[in-house]
Amino acid sequence: MIAASSFRRSVTTGLIALFLASGTVAVGTAPAEAAVVKPCKATMSVTQPRQYTNTYVNVSKVGARSKVTTKAKYKTTTNTKYATASTKGTASVKYPIAGATPGRKVVVEVSAKQGNTIWKCTTSFTPKKR
Repeated sequence: MIAASSFRRSVTTGLIALFLASGTVAVGTAPAEAAVVKPCKATMSVTQPRQYTNTYVNVSKVGARSKVTTKAKYKTTTNTKYATASTKGTASVKYPIAGATPGRKVVVEVSAKQGNTIWKCTTSFTPKKR
């Protein structure tokens, strides 16, 4: 008589062998193309804006009509905004400063994507009191 554990082991081994032999593994599919990362350029219209005013993130050197994402990292929150680059590969994104902490640097991460190409760059601003 065959022990139960030996029987389970041989059935499991047989099923694994059958699965591998059946060819259901994703063979012959093309691997996803890796994204190409390139630098872009980002500047602020006002690097030391007063509270309750506006500043703009000016983005350039990205692909025409690429999708642009900006993330301003404040003390307690991250403000994300989206835009589409022009045919010349530029975009301008408005950031209202509101009551941001005066003297605390806000880093803005910028990325743009078009097809398999991604552009990345950063800029920053430091809010001032009203």
